Amino acid sequence: MAVGSVASFAAARYLVRDERIYPFAIAVIVGGIVGARAAHVIDNWSVYAERPQDIVAFWNGGIGTMGAPIGSTIAGLVAARRLRLPLGFMFDITVIGIALGEAIGRVGDVINGEHHATACAGLPWCVRYTHPATLGQQDYVHPVVVYDGIVMLAIFLALRLYWLRVRGRPPEGRVYWAYLLLFGGARFLTSFLRLDPAFLGGLQEAQVLGLVYAAAGAVMRPLLAARAHSDARASRATTMPT
Repeated sequence: MAVGSVASFAAARYLVRDERIYPFAIAVIVGGIVGARAAHVIDNWSVYAERPQDIVAFWNGGIGTMGAPIGSTIAGLVAARRLRLPLGFMFDITVIGIALGEAIGRVGDVINGEHHATACAGLPWCVRYTHPATLGQQDYVHPVVVYDGIVMLAIFLALRLYWLRVRGRPPEGRVYWAYLLLFGGARFLTSFLRLDPAFLGGLQEAQVLGLVYAAAGAVMRPLLAARAHSDARASRATTMPT
């Protein structure tokens, strides 16, 4: 979160040069953590139904990163309105940092052997955790969290380049929707290598949310792109000599 915030702060200075970006960032981070915790609890409700006192115990159980965009978006919307920040611009620069933070965060999953995955054979990067402090795996499996980390790093680079291309050119928000499209689609695919429980229609919770995010991005990004094209044509028309 710290490294991702630095990346977002650097981008924010393109338009917002005062201290309002800091309370906004805090709201987005807290909202993301709450959303991620909620996703984890819902995905493991059979456990938490018997221990409701543990729902707010963030140090006990874990988080589900697929719920973070919902919490971050709600908190960011409220904070941007209260701080009178440009909404689309702030969402655009925020997801750049979030993508980088998610890529770095996967290092922790690699260290602690988290997330069981499907069997892996014949590949030089198959892994098997045997340390008693990890979840422990008897067979070699795909390092799915490494895949997720690499994908998120690629998404960060793509979003950064895309933002450099469209910044200062309305409508804002195109980078945000591109993030949802890429993040949701990628997680839907990589989750096929995970052994998480089915949530809806045989799909894992992460896959259901991934499809929702990807669908929202797939619809909204072209709409905003078309709006940008229409605005550009209207601008050219008003500046043509009569």
